[in-house]
Amino acid sequence: MSRHSFAYALAAAMFLSGCATTAKSPIDDSSTHEGLVRAEVKGVDAVYKKPAANLSAYDKILLRPVEVEFSKNWKPEDDSVLYKMNKPDREKIRKDLADAFADVFKQVLQEQGGYQLVTEPARDVLEVEAAIVNLYINAPDISMQTSARVRTYTTDSGEMTLISELHDSVTGTLLARIYDRRQDMGGGQWQWTDSVTNSADARREIRRWAELLKKALDSSRAAGG
Repeated sequence: MSRHSFAYALAAAMFLSGCATTAKSPIDDSSTHEGLVRAEVKGVDAVYKKPAANLSAYDKILLRPVEVEFSKNWKPEDDSVLYKMNKPDREKIRKDLADAFADVFKQVLQEQGGYQLVTEPARDVLEVEAAIVNLYINAPDISMQTSARVRTYTTDSGEMTLISELHDSVTGTLLARIYDRRQDMGGGQWQWTDSVTNSADARREIRRWAELLKKALDSSRAAGG
């Protein structure tokens, strides 16, 4: 697997999420140079795939630990004197989100879809490498930071961007790259936002991503490729 390829895609995803337009982008250049072509997939911002890529041979998934990176603009300590976000808090959020990602993918792919999650490469194993970047949480949980009764109401939990690559686990061949930015995860209605609602909104979006992958695998197997 090319770590350089994934690192380049991550940089492109982080760059694009901060732009008002995505007309011509580094992610297009990277994918084109690697022989991928654009594919239209409903519900996803951008999918690039290897021509004639065949996912029907894979019934097992090797899910690499997901990387989590905050938006460079996320500075909750600047929004209110009540926010006392420090490095351990940020690391806990990263870990909790990475754990949620692994848990939801296991539920959708293995428990519901019948695709076994494994830890070693093999001919029938699809390797999934993913990262959540530009994570922006509108109202971190402050219940541990202050004894005051404070409720923060927002119209959404924030935003995050998924960048994911699918590889043949043995050869390392890049089969597809997915890029998807999620904003307004709370649905646009006023809600009391805390760690519970933030987590529920994030898990809902992660489940949507997992279900899209399951659908792609199911469709390939049904079509025999």
